[in-house]
Amino acid sequence: MRAIIMKEFRELARDRRTLAMLVALPVLLLIIFGYAANFAVDRFAVAVIGPSAPALQSELADTTAADSLEFVHPETAGAGDRAEALELLRRGAADAVVVARSDAADENAALADRMRVSLDGSSLFTAQSAQGVFMQIVAEDGQDRLAEVRATAEQARADASAAQEDFTRFGEEIAAYGARVQAALASGEAPPAPPSTPTPTALPEFPDVATPSTDPDAFITVEFNPDLKTSWVMVPGLIGLILLFIGALITSIGLVRERETGTLEQLAVMPLRPAAIIFGKIAPYFLLALLDMAAVTALGVWLFGIPFVGSLALFTLAALVFLFVVLGAGVFISSVSQSTGQAIQLAILFVVPQVLLSGLIFPLEAMPIGVRWIGYALPLTWFREISQGVMLRGAGLDTLWFPLTVLAGMAVLVFGAATLRMRHALTHGGAR
Repeated sequence: MRAIIMKEFRELARDRRTLAMLVALPVLLLIIFGYAANFAVDRFAVAVIGPSAPALQSELADTTAADSLEFVHPETAGAGDRAEALELLRRGAADAVVVARSDAADENAALADRMRVSLDGSSLFTAQSAQGVFMQIVAEDGQDRLAEVRATAEQARADASAAQEDFTRFGEEIAAYGARVQAALASGEAPPAPPSTPTPTALPEFPDVATPSTDPDAFITVEFNPDLKTSWVMVPGLIGLILLFIGALITSIGLVRERETGTLEQLAVMPLRPAAIIFGKIAPYFLLALLDMAAVTALGVWLFGIPFVGSLALFTLAALVFLFVVLGAGVFISSVSQSTGQAIQLAILFVVPQVLLSGLIFPLEAMPIGVRWIGYALPLTWFREISQGVMLRGAGLDTLWFPLTVLAGMAVLVFGAATLRMRHALTHGGAR
């Protein structure tokens, strides 16, 4: 038994990849995911539009919740109504749009009556945090107005008490004056001058304070996901996650199987380019992934009632590009693995960070900037943004061109790396 134990330790020492995954990977995952596991979004972008937008923005900036508001200025000025707010949210120009209502410009009106807030419900945790922040702002406004009324009432009470003291003192002076008049009349002297009448103290005017609203529906509208359903936000990302599992986990076993069965040498002597071999190996998985994507999308729309309001062609194009990325990654993983076990380990290492760092579960806005950049380097992050934008917001290519370009660049990079690695594997008969 001792000899077997020593043998296993020596084999682990020689297998540096497995040893690194056993020792370094848990520590790395703990640090990264420990910072990423956060649902609280403490800052979000806000655009204030409408005729009295500057004044309202200045008022919002003076609240105690202003640290959570990152004011952005829309590039184009529209009518300053809900239609413009909806368009700004659809284009991703802001997480929340505040419309300064021109029909409630009276400064004495409650803040909830002078603005209308539109939130992007496709960003679930951001919308929930923004809803809480604006409720806090409105509650603070109501408390300030009630405090003003309370201060006015205290001043009125003090003025009334002072007036009562003045009239009490005047009554005492009248009684003393009556005694002096009687004494003067008895002595035949002229009566003294009467005391001056005190001037009544004017009571302060009470401000016209509206009752603060406690119903968020009175001034907050959640667009694209009115009920803030988790399934509406999760399913578009889960479509990409399913494609990721198929592309990375299953495809990564393909070339390793060739090496384990001894057919890699046959591929090496065939008059085929590495790129042709890659396309030939991923074609079946590509077609199966397309079928799975169609089935999952249809089931998600049917079972969970998710609206598909955008372009199906744009969604399909993004899915095709995303598939090329993950399938190329699967081929690359298989080309650097010497066994099926290693291929599965590397595929899991590729998939798991994308589940937690792509914004599918934890919002990217809640992550530290260092961890957030890791998420930006993952393909699922950009496909999730596209799928949510198309399915929930109805966003078009003019809005989603950047994430689509990033995915296309990743596809070129990954396929280039997979082709080079495949050429190396075919030339040397396996990974080194």
